[in-house]
Amino acid sequence: MGVTGMKDLVKESKTSDNFWFQNSQVIIDGPNLYYSLYFNSNPKMDQQHGGDYPAFTEQVRMFFTNLRRCNITALVVLDGGSEPGKEETVGARLKDKLQKAKRISESSANQWDNILPPLVKDLFIQILQELQIEMEQCFGEADLTAVLRANERRCPILSNDSDFYIFDVQEGFLSIDSFQWQCETNVAIPALRYRTSQFCDHFKVDRNHLPVFAAISGNDYSRLEDRGAFSRRYPEPQQPGGYSAHRRRAILRFLAGFKGKTSEEAVRAALQLAGETQEEVIEHFLESTRKYALENPPRPNLPEWIIHEVHRGRLTSFVTSVLTQKSMTLTPLVEDFSKPSSYDASLRIRQFFYGLLVGTQPCKEYDRKEADAVCAKEVTPVLPSVTPEDLQRLELNNLNEAPEDLRCNVLYEALRCSRLDAESIPNHLKLPLCVTRFWFQYRQQNYPDHQTNMSCLQALVLGFVYGEADADPEFKTRMDHLEPGGKRLQLDVAHAFSQWQNCMRQSLHLNQLLSFPLPEPQCSRLYCGPLLHKLQNALLSHSRTFTELKVLLAERWRVLLETLLQSAGVGPSGDDEGWQTQTRKKRRN
Repeated sequence: MGVTGMKDLVKESKTSDNFWFQNSQVIIDGPNLYYSLYFNSNPKMDQQHGGDYPAFTEQVRMFFTNLRRCNITALVVLDGGSEPGKEETVGARLKDKLQKAKRISESSANQWDNILPPLVKDLFIQILQELQIEMEQCFGEADLTAVLRANERRCPILSNDSDFYIFDVQEGFLSIDSFQWQCETNVAIPALRYRTSQFCDHFKVDRNHLPVFAAISGNDYSRLEDRGAFSRRYPEPQQPGGYSAHRRRAILRFLAGFKGKTSEEAVRAALQLAGETQEEVIEHFLESTRKYALENPPRPNLPEWIIHEVHRGRLTSFVTSVLTQKSMTLTPLVEDFSKPSSYDASLRIRQFFYGLLVGTQPCKEYDRKEADAVCAKEVTPVLPSVTPEDLQRLELNNLNEAPEDLRCNVLYEALRCSRLDAESIPNHLKLPLCVTRFWFQYRQQNYPDHQTNMSCLQALVLGFVYGEADADPEFKTRMDHLEPGGKRLQLDVAHAFSQWQNCMRQSLHLNQLLSFPLPEPQCSRLYCGPLLHKLQNALLSHSRTFTELKVLLAERWRVLLETLLQSAGVGPSGDDEGWQTQTRKKRRN
């Protein structure tokens, strides 16, 4: 949720205090934190090439290291998806992200055009688990849970969500934007702390009328179209800001006249001033104010094992929207917008995901249509091709108890793979390499530009080598100092890598739903967008770097790459046959 203009109103009214933060617990709004760490890093992290996950990993680790230095213990709360009643807001945000992704792909983005790479949330959860940071993933939005936990533990909330200016957080709200975590002094972090009491005293309104202000001024659920009624009633010459700022201050002056009265009385009077008297409209605004009531959220009617695993972050929150709303929103990515959505590559994997969750009931996906529009399309789930007895074992209520071999076979079937195909692959790489094989087959069938497909495949495999290269600093250094490619983004390459990331992410989630029949790989070791684009460019350049990369690839991963190609029904050809022959001669000598 978010309250329009609230951040500016708080800043202008100077109702936050300087604060040295240390020796405390803190509740952290997880999505706001990883958005801030990714988008506000210096230097700015990559978005155009699909993301820089190693750099993001380092940033997250530094953040929590600095908290520990200041004796700050964190509980990170994560959203579990959008709630009913916000469809219009979600749709508008989706269209906005689509336009941002398009501008980034065209190299015409401005500083506010930010698109989160697809694996950031999954990687963030993996880092929290590695660092043993306490975490809670919610069903629906996490705002209310964050407030309840903060008040239970008597500690502040750290977020950029302007709804926390409205909630009654007893120990206050710390904005991430003013949280100087990289500048701790005397083992304390400089911050600004906001308390609702100070804000209410400044504007002379009742604390319990802040939700009324949010609902009328405008949040994700409601906004009163008053056509200037508040501003005319309470004019204010020579005040900062334009019409919107004047309107917000006028609403607060209006509410100051309702001290001691109920929220319903204030809502009805506000709507009457705007000429709105219909009961259903009044009820809609009252319902919007109730979003800020500090009551425990309802327990979802889902299998107990799913509730447990979602809370732990061991199961994607996408299961919630699929089970409760039969829908999934596919966030726009940087890709070639003249081609079909890159999510098409992972459709089969999602169909198996839906089949395990809702059987044969159709699901709705929200994805881009052509370059500029977002639309809903119906998707038919796919059930595993197993015996009726095994299908019964795979029913959702006891899916986690199904035999591991059966769960593993379902994952392999979704990826058009077999145990034999994966037999020679190290366990920790089975999932990423099976996904890469699945992606490569899709590319060969739908994008028959063999040169681009093969160079992207080789770049991905070299990227896996880079992720495994902890014990080989010389190799890592060589990769880091590769010459950059052309200044302009190669859209066909960006599209191919976005398709791979989608396949990888959907496979991670299917693997989670099947209770990890294959080990979950570390996302930070799988993909570094700037490096992969440089590798792909070098692999097509026929330069000295090209020759070195071909030999390196053959020496380190020849068997795996050949197995991957052969099991995908593709043999080496052209330059690839040449470098394999050259390498075989080198080994004989």
